[in-house]
Amino acid sequence: MEEIKPNPIEFLNLIPRQPLQWVKEDTAILVVHGIGNQLPLETLDQFGQGLIAVFRKEFPDLIKISHQVVDKKDSRKGFWFDNVLRIQKEGSESVIDIYEYYWANYTEGKASWGDINSWLQGVVGGAKEFYNRNQSMGQQYKDKSIFFDDKTGAFNKFTYDIFISTMSKILLTLDAIWSGVLWLLTWIPFFGNLAKKWVESYTDNLVSKLTNVLGDVVVYNVNDPKSKFYGPKKRIQEGAVKSLLFILERQKNDNPFYSSVLVAGHSLGSQVAYDAINKINLLINQGLVVGYDQQGINQKTQQHISTHLRGFITFGCPLDKIVFFLRDNVPDNQYIRQQFLDHFNGFKQRDINFINKNGNYVKANSGLKRHFEEIQWRNYFDNHDYVSGGLDYYHNLTNVDCGFKAGKFSFTHSEYWTHEKFYNDVVFRFFN
Repeated sequence: MEEIKPNPIEFLNLIPRQPLQWVKEDTAILVVHGIGNQLPLETLDQFGQGLIAVFRKEFPDLIKISHQVVDKKDSRKGFWFDNVLRIQKEGSESVIDIYEYYWANYTEGKASWGDINSWLQGVVGGAKEFYNRNQSMGQQYKDKSIFFDDKTGAFNKFTYDIFISTMSKILLTLDAIWSGVLWLLTWIPFFGNLAKKWVESYTDNLVSKLTNVLGDVVVYNVNDPKSKFYGPKKRIQEGAVKSLLFILERQKNDNPFYSSVLVAGHSLGSQVAYDAINKINLLINQGLVVGYDQQGINQKTQQHISTHLRGFITFGCPLDKIVFFLRDNVPDNQYIRQQFLDHFNGFKQRDINFINKNGNYVKANSGLKRHFEEIQWRNYFDNHDYVSGGLDYYHNLTNVDCGFKAGKFSFTHSEYWTHEKFYNDVVFRFFN
C-alpha cells in the first residue's frame, strides 16, 4: 500500500510578518459562519473588522469602508437585498467586497434534546460497523485526533466508545436530574409552583441555546433523505451555492465583476463552504455556470475558473473529523454506490475507500473533472480548539497551527476572529 504523506504544516507564530500589499484587482470574499446562535451581519462584522485592522496598520489613514447594497432575485420572481462591506484604499481603484452567507435560521429550533441524543446513539451504534475501516484510514492518513495513538497511529476504540457513549449518557442523566429538581421545587410550601416557573423560564433559555449549537451539527450531518432534517440541510446547501454563484456570475461590462473570489468558512461553516465549492464544480461540469463552458473556461476572458475562484480559507474546521466519524459509511458490497458518492463529493478529497475488500470490486470511471484541485487552501487550527484540527483526508492544502496562548483546559474555537496574525497571514497569502 502506497504511503500517504500528510499535508505540510506551518506554525503561525513562526511565520515572519511580511509587508502587505493592497489588492491589484477587485476581490470578493464570501464568509460562512459556524455553529452557535449567530445573528445576521455578525460574521461580516467580525471578519471585516479583522481585515480592516491589519490594512489600517499597513496603510494609516488611507483605508475607507462603505456599505454596498446588491439586489438578488428571490424564488418568487421578486428581489431581495444583500448587504456587502466594501473596503477601499485611497489612490487605488481596486476594492475588496465582503459578503456573508447566513444560515443559522434554517437550523434554529429544529433539533430537540431527544433528537441530539438519538443521533449520538446512532453514531455509537454505527461505529461498531466501521471500526476496522476507520482504523486503516487513520493509520494511512496519520490522523491526529485524540482517538488515535500518537505513536502507532492505531485507532483507539476504547477512547472513542467511552467518549461518545459518555456524552450521550450525560445528556440523558442531566435531563433526568433536572426533571427531578423541578419536581422537588413543587413541594416548597406557598412558593413552589412560582419557583418552578421561574427556574424553568431561566433554564429554558440556556437549554435552547445549547440545543441550537449541538443541533446545527445534527441537522447538517444527516445523510438519509428520509430524515426530517434533510430538508433544512438541503436548504442550507442550496443557499450557500446560490450565494457563491451570484458572486462568480456577477458581471461588469460583460466581464466578471471580480477578478478574484475567495471563500472563508469557520467551524461547521467550513463544511458548508466546502460543499458549495464542490457543487460549483459539478455545475461547471454540466455547463451551468454563466460565462463558463464545461472545461471551466470563461468564454470572454479565456481564463480557467480556478483563476477566478482561487482561494479557500478554513479556520476552526472539523472536516477531517466529519470524514472520519460522520461521512456516509457505505458497506464494501455496495462498491458502485461507494464510488459514485466519492466522485460526487470529490473536491480535493483523497481516496478514502482504498481498503474495499469486496472480491467483486470493479473500479468505475468518472467523466467529472475536478476544476478546483489547484486552488490555494489554507486550514487554520489550534490544539485547544477541539472542533478543529489539521486536515489530511484532503490533499494539496497547508495546515497552519495558530498556537493560541491558552490555559490547559481552554477552548479557543473563537480566537481566530480577533487574532491579528491570522488576518496578516490571510492577507499576505491570498491578497498580495
